[in-house]
Amino acid sequence: MAITFKQLSGPKQVPILGNLTQIDKDHLHQQVENWSDEFGSVYKIKIGPMNVTVITDTEIIQEILRRRPDDFIRQSKMGNILNEAGAKGVFTAEGDDWRKERRIVARGLDVSHQKAYFPAIQKSLDRLYQKWEKQAELNEVVAIQEDFMRFTVDVTTSLAFGIDMNTLEKEGGVIQDHMENIFPMIYKRINDPIPWYKIVRSKRDKEFDASVKELLKFVDGFIEEGKKRLEQHPHLNQKPENFLDAILVAAQEEDGMTNEKITGNLLTLLLAGEDTTALSLSWAVYFLTAQPEYQELLAQEAKTFMHDAIFLNDYDQHVHFKLAQAVANETMRLKPVAPFLLFEPTKDIEIKGYLFEKGARILTQSRYGAITEQNFTKASQFYPERWLENTGKCPFHNTDAHMPFGGGPRTCPGMNLALLEMKVVLSMLFKNFTVERDTSIEVDEIIAFTMKPSGFTVKLNKR
Repeated sequence: MAITFKQLSGPKQVPILGNLTQIDKDHLHQQVENWSDEFGSVYKIKIGPMNVTVITDTEIIQEILRRRPDDFIRQSKMGNILNEAGAKGVFTAEGDDWRKERRIVARGLDVSHQKAYFPAIQKSLDRLYQKWEKQAELNEVVAIQEDFMRFTVDVTTSLAFGIDMNTLEKEGGVIQDHMENIFPMIYKRINDPIPWYKIVRSKRDKEFDASVKELLKFVDGFIEEGKKRLEQHPHLNQKPENFLDAILVAAQEEDGMTNEKITGNLLTLLLAGEDTTALSLSWAVYFLTAQPEYQELLAQEAKTFMHDAIFLNDYDQHVHFKLAQAVANETMRLKPVAPFLLFEPTKDIEIKGYLFEKGARILTQSRYGAITEQNFTKASQFYPERWLENTGKCPFHNTDAHMPFGGGPRTCPGMNLALLEMKVVLSMLFKNFTVERDTSIEVDEIIAFTMKPSGFTVKLNKR
């Protein structure tokens, strides 16, 4: 007989509230790992009236990902909250709607378009280098995570809309000012057992509403401009110059791709493209300042393929940055910025002896498997060489336990772009600078939809 929810163990509950008073929202990902050590890789918690099955088992998570979108859908509460925020696109779509939108979004982010977008990435790389060079000369303290956020916003808006935001050389701006309000509030609403925001609008709720309104207005304005541009320049239908052009062209060939869905997909790209890549770069610097020998190895690799150039000038050369990609993978193994995924079965499903009932709330946490010895040798250590071929030093290397971009049919379509950005930034940074972190600042993992460092500063020294 399969094990049911009632038969699962879990942390002790109290009447009515369940485990609600025990939840540490800022560190829920770590709490899930600690409970998994105690209660196993499948256990139960109760958040007020909500029964939640928690899964950290790599094989079960991979099976769920493989069986999407038909047997498992994104948890409806999460989907509804994201849709309310205007992000009604491929991320929240299910079934045939997802298949249609996935085709369109994937076409806008395919390798041919990525290569065409590369000059926009180079422009932002140059600005980032110029900013860092000045700060190094002045011996200034650098809030490098903020720089990464600005870089990824500039790249994403260039690729998405064909506009040059240039937040790297400015202060503030509509994107930065409003995007900061989005993910923390979404995370709060997902975890609140009762949707209080639908009853009483707090100051934070009103700020969130205002930010969503401004971002949607921003995106809608560029959609209208994009449509006019395609009418005035028919050649763009064959050779789109940015993601907006590409998705508008693809949408003409697909029925049911409404303005609302185009807006939702562009907003999703904007939000996801900024936060996830920037935070992964921040975590990479966190590790590389603790083990500076890798800074030297990255500098050597960059010199080999970039020669005297400050940053990569030839898109085709990025495939040779093996160590930079290994650093990215190792960073995302230890510090995945999106460790949680929430699901619902569309029917009763048994996996590995566990019965998951139709409509059940399932919370998966992917990092637990990635930092256990049964999947990776010396799992707690930052060791990028484990991702290079023929090192012979990692007999346990289970790539199924590495899921920073999800998996199965719904693997993140922006994966290749994110890896490209990480490689070109890391190669530019360490070819031209050495980096020292202020180790007097204790860095904590904070979860607010994405997992971010609590904050640190660095000093850049010109090579």
